[in-house]
Amino acid sequence: MTGEYRRLSITLLLVVAAAIGGAWIGGRVFSPAASTHADFHEQVYSALSLSVEQRQNLEALEQGNSKEEAYQREALRIANRNLANLLEHEDAYNENIEAAIVDVHTAMNGLQVLTIKHLYDMREVLTPEQRTEFDRLRSEERRVGKECRSRWSPYH
Repeated sequence: MTGEYRRLSITLLLVVAAAIGGAWIGGRVFSPAASTHADFHEQVYSALSLSVEQRQNLEALEQGNSKEEAYQREALRIANRNLANLLEHEDAYNENIEAAIVDVHTAMNGLQVLTIKHLYDMREVLTPEQRTEFDRLRSEERRVGKECRSRWSPYH
């Protein structure tokens, strides 16, 4: 009987390994590619037939936004780190943890507000026809689930 259990155990192990491997490969092959800020800009630049002046204006907006964005992302990292430290050391839910949660939400909100304002600033550089396509590109990116992996999300 020992040989029979060994064969059964090996078969089960191979089935589990195949299932894990199949899930991993399926996740890699069928998941949408992560969208980056550069990807979105490339889409905008290629799809909208931007003039040289529009490109320069968009780049100026980008440079003006990048420092504030870096600050907001750092504030979010710090708030998350503080919350993690409290969760590690506090024995029970308390005012400190509640305040840390509020800090995380405040930082996420700050980054999201900055991002949305930046998108509307970008729209101002575009013609009405280009704005329509810009809005379609942004909506499409959100619909296919790329948002949480892109620069446009505070969860990045």
